[in-house]
Amino acid sequence: MAEVGSLGDLSDHSCVGSVNLDIEELDDDEYNIPPVEHTPTLESILNDLDDRTSASEDELSNSLLPPAEGTFEGSETLSLGSVGSVSRSSSERRQTKTNAWTGTAPNTQRTGSILRHVILKGISTQLVSACERSNAGLPTAMAATTMIAVGTSHGLVLVFDASQRLRWCLGSTDQEQGSVSSLGFNHDCSRLLVGFARGLILMYDILNGKLLRTMADAHPPGTAVLHVKFTDSPTLALCSDSGGSVFELNFRRTMGMRGCDSKCLFSGSRGEVVCIEPLLLHHQQLSSHPLQGVILIAMATLSKVIVVSIRPRMRVLFTHPLQSSPVSLPLISWQFVIIQMADTSRVVDPVLAFARDSTLHFFQVSVDNKSKVRFVALQRLSVGYQLLSLHWLNTRTLAVLDTLEQLHLVDVRSHEELEVLDLSAVGLVYATAHFKGLATGGNVSKALALAGEHACYNSVVSFGSQLLLLGTKTFHVLSIRTWNDRLAHLVKQDRYLEALSLGMDFYHERGKAVIGLKGPKTKRKEIIWQKVLEILNIYIDETLIHGGSTDIYQESIPACVEYCVSLDVMDLLFGKLWDACSNDEVMKAVYLESLEPWLLNDRLRHVPPIISQQFVSHYENLGNLQTLEECLVHMDVASLDIHQVMGLCWSQGLYNAIIYIHNKALMDYVTPLQELMPILQAALATGKQLTDQQIALGNKLLVYISCCLAGRAYPVGYIPSDMVASVKHEVFKCLTCLHSKDAPDSEPPYPYLRVLLHFDTREFLNVLALAFEEPEFLSEVGMRQVQRLVDILLLIMVQGEGFTPSQVGSLFTFLARQLARPWCGLLHVERQLFEQVVEFLTEGSGSPSTGHHEERQQALLELIRAGGLQHYDQDRLLTLAHKAYFYRVCELLYEQRHEYDKILQCYLWDPLRKPQVFSYLRNILLLYNNTAERSKVEAQVVDNIKELLDIDAVKTAQIIVLHLPQTIPKILRKLDLEPEVLYQFLHGLFDFRDSHANLSHLKDDLTLEPQLVEQYIQLMCQYDPAKVYSFITSFDGYRLDNTLKITRKYEQTDATAYLLEKTGDFQGALQLLLGHLNSRIDLLITTSRDGVNKVEEETAVRELTTRLVELCRRGSATLDEAGRHSVWFPLLDSLMRPQRNETTRLPVLQELTQQLLMAMSSFVSLPAMLQVVLQDPAYAGGKFGDIRELMMGMLSNSCYEETLLQATSRLLSSDLHQQLAKHLAAANRGMTPRLSTCSMCRQMITHLRDNESVVLFRCGHAYHSDCMKDPPHCYVCRWGRMPAPLSINDPQGNSSSSSSAATSPHSQELLIQSPKFPLQLSPPPPRDLEGIF
Repeated sequence: MAEVGSLGDLSDHSCVGSVNLDIEELDDDEYNIPPVEHTPTLESILNDLDDRTSASEDELSNSLLPPAEGTFEGSETLSLGSVGSVSRSSSERRQTKTNAWTGTAPNTQRTGSILRHVILKGISTQLVSACERSNAGLPTAMAATTMIAVGTSHGLVLVFDASQRLRWCLGSTDQEQGSVSSLGFNHDCSRLLVGFARGLILMYDILNGKLLRTMADAHPPGTAVLHVKFTDSPTLALCSDSGGSVFELNFRRTMGMRGCDSKCLFSGSRGEVVCIEPLLLHHQQLSSHPLQGVILIAMATLSKVIVVSIRPRMRVLFTHPLQSSPVSLPLISWQFVIIQMADTSRVVDPVLAFARDSTLHFFQVSVDNKSKVRFVALQRLSVGYQLLSLHWLNTRTLAVLDTLEQLHLVDVRSHEELEVLDLSAVGLVYATAHFKGLATGGNVSKALALAGEHACYNSVVSFGSQLLLLGTKTFHVLSIRTWNDRLAHLVKQDRYLEALSLGMDFYHERGKAVIGLKGPKTKRKEIIWQKVLEILNIYIDETLIHGGSTDIYQESIPACVEYCVSLDVMDLLFGKLWDACSNDEVMKAVYLESLEPWLLNDRLRHVPPIISQQFVSHYENLGNLQTLEECLVHMDVASLDIHQVMGLCWSQGLYNAIIYIHNKALMDYVTPLQELMPILQAALATGKQLTDQQIALGNKLLVYISCCLAGRAYPVGYIPSDMVASVKHEVFKCLTCLHSKDAPDSEPPYPYLRVLLHFDTREFLNVLALAFEEPEFLSEVGMRQVQRLVDILLLIMVQGEGFTPSQVGSLFTFLARQLARPWCGLLHVERQLFEQVVEFLTEGSGSPSTGHHEERQQALLELIRAGGLQHYDQDRLLTLAHKAYFYRVCELLYEQRHEYDKILQCYLWDPLRKPQVFSYLRNILLLYNNTAERSKVEAQVVDNIKELLDIDAVKTAQIIVLHLPQTIPKILRKLDLEPEVLYQFLHGLFDFRDSHANLSHLKDDLTLEPQLVEQYIQLMCQYDPAKVYSFITSFDGYRLDNTLKITRKYEQTDATAYLLEKTGDFQGALQLLLGHLNSRIDLLITTSRDGVNKVEEETAVRELTTRLVELCRRGSATLDEAGRHSVWFPLLDSLMRPQRNETTRLPVLQELTQQLLMAMSSFVSLPAMLQVVLQDPAYAGGKFGDIRELMMGMLSNSCYEETLLQATSRLLSSDLHQQLAKHLAAANRGMTPRLSTCSMCRQMITHLRDNESVVLFRCGHAYHSDCMKDPPHCYVCRWGRMPAPLSINDPQGNSSSSSSAATSPHSQELLIQSPKFPLQLSPPPPRDLEGIF
């Protein structure tokens, strides 16, 4: 891969452009310039041998290939070769630039592996030479198929072949059509269309370089040609201009004369088309596609995308709106894609991708059974950048260029961004001048000029899997590397891990942008397998065998192990890789630890014994025994050193590994039980609490027994099918054996069952229950085994000792469940045993607070639910349950009897479940409506209302209100003699009503009588007086007179004052609160003298003062000045009275006095306030400093009110002036008649006789004054409402108006102005409040 060079290679060819050769004339004799007979042409200069020799090292040597054979899915049709050309990525450019600044030589550069960036230096050199030596101008546009055509700003077209050799130089620099704005090849590269900035279109024969057609009138003059495109038809092409129109070009040849017919497909007046793209189906593999013969054209305006078919007939097939930033252009691109259908079939259909700004849309184009073309939305993709260009590189990969000239390679299916390249150094050519119409006088719309600022439709084009970019001095090609090249590229840069990861993605078919990988799936995987294995061998040789650092080992060795396992090359893993790591302790440790994940997921079961020995020793030294045990049970026992492993397992308690080795190596499933049971038995015999390790051992034994009896292996794997029956039999026999192996004489019978029952009775019985479902235990012989085991369990637990009631209950629950199963009909258990269990569980259980009480009750519950006591006398069982305080058992029994009222007592008696009684009541009352059971529950609720209120009064009220509102009178009568309980009930009732005030149906159902409300207020005054005032102010369902008597009786001052004010006795309320305030002030003074904390009293005085101020404000609204004085001044006197004595002058009273004066100033005149203050003994004869704060506060408040008054007056004046101005403008507005003729004589109303005038009515009809009779009225509207005349106008201009209201004009042809309104407005007030605030 000749990917060498940098931007520095271009300096030899671009430096001329940077030198200012400001020479007017050269002297031939002075510089010894020989004369020439013929001036060299541009073509001869560009093809000069010396120039070609200077660039030969970087020129292309590969020719463009014909369309590739094989499947269409690969999209590998053509390829631009790049042998010896400069190839660089963005990271290389940045590195080169940095080295150029620092002056150092570039080192090895790391680049992306997907895209190959090539500068076609042969074309680039000739473009620069043409510009500088032959005045060809800068590049402006290009087109590419099997040849490349580049247009210049001076109207020339340079055509190059695949070897970068200049084939033709078309056109001349002396034409007046401006720069080349667009180019287009046909599909066989025999014709070239050239569009110019001033509107001309030319057609050339590429085979001989001749001009075939000149089309000067194919589109409106004065517009630039933005696009020229060939279609599948060789005689049909398209062009679009800067006016936004699209034209169809039909080429004809008649009598040897070539011509062209132009037809407008889309007019720019309906929206400017800025981009067109025909769908091409000339590929040989698409010859049978349903769209053959149909020519589809995708066009994009600034607001929508339109797809039309122009052959066989013109028709609009699809439109889609585009809404985005006005500075972006729409983008369109077609691609044939293999699409997986819902019925697993696959079709090859074109997919239209279009985008604008940062949003991409994908639509599939298909033909249905009726030959109708349909567009199906596939997906919508949003990106985080603004798009500049959009091109397909293959069926899954898009190349998008953003406005920062960053190229993003995007996988369409996964939306993953595969690679990003910085192309800012390319110097991309933009068609801004053509979209702004600079060559034609700028006659384009502002929207097109704004959006076309970064137009690059003709400088970024795609060809197969390659993207070509035209720079101002360079020509670039971006192509997707083949899968093999991508791997080789990474290997060349020593990025082995990335190469291996990418190779495995290819191997598992997870790769993105894959090119060059063809053939059947098995063949493809074999090729990739060989390539990845080759890279892996190189990596091991380069990294591990030749040495490296510890950090490298930590990264490289696990990766090598992973790829060896993934590729299934065990000889490499345990051969070459182990040999490389075994001689170094660090490498060996990393290698052994790298095997762990593959052992745990069973990807690596067989390990050579020498390595497994090292593995066990290493993890033993690390102390990571748990992980070691997990790995051992996943390894093949043939790989293990049994002696080493078993010694370690017994010494470290790795019980799972012990069981695994016995099972797999020795096919022995009984010995693990015989050897491990004594360990658990010894731990239980100590009577101490078991350690975590001992508990883990017991749990493992239970799981092991369960697996064996179910025919499954433990901890992993499976039991051979021919051994399943024997394993079940042997394990069951071992469990039920009378004595253990080597048992002492003192051992009790059935030791294994005893150990497991003592360890966890319930879980062991669950293990047995699962085992009894196996087919071996369902036969007659199996049932005998089950019966034997049941008898043994009864013997051990019922007749024996050492088991708790819960354990015995679990046994009988287990037995009851087994008896209830249909296949256990032969199982026999003495019924008396169940009765003994009931007696045992209910006898001496203690109160509900004792420790074993709940345990016994739960055991009895499970026994009943399992059906074990169906034969038992239910009444006796209920009596025993009540005696033992088993209220949950009682509830279950009562529920079976449908005695729901008695269940309520069970909840009330059970101290642990009292709060749950409300949930029970809610459920039962909702379930049973209008039944006898409900009436019984209702009676129980009334009888137990006290207990319910003690639990939660609000929830009790909720139950009563929502479900039992009819019981409220009964409850009130029941609680009449117990006022405190009655208050709790009413309090809950009212609280629930207030919290659910938004429920309209609740208000209707719960109508509280005034007597009940007054009773609640009276009880509140007795038991919670602090809440009386807040309740009275927020509730209205009481009678004022009766409530006032209650509050006076219980001396509720605040509530009494509120009620007095509500009855209209304002003075009474004021005097009552003033008296209370005076007493509070006296108490505050006393507290201050005694030195006691006075914060509470100060707060009370502040609250009372605030309440009195609010009361005075409300009363002042209905009082005259004398009445207001009688309200405010007593309050002022109450606050100033203590201040007359120097010892009782408190700061809080002075502060409240000042606040009161400020509040008074809105209702009492300032002189009256000053007179009262100055005459008061507290301030009489004093200095101004004593009353300074009071006076300043009063004056400040007065100034504020004066300012507020001025602002209000000015705002009102301004608003009034605006309204009057609107009315005056309406009155002066011209009036328009409906018709320009008189509604009577039908003559023009402008034709007036002497002293004749025009009369216009409000309805819009106009008349000559001589045509009307007195009184004047509209004759057209005479049968309806007769409007009065609106305006009368005479020829002398004397007009009158009877109304200032104007009608909506119906015609603007005749406008009669009304006279000036006689009123004149004064100048408006200032528009702001400057000077006031």
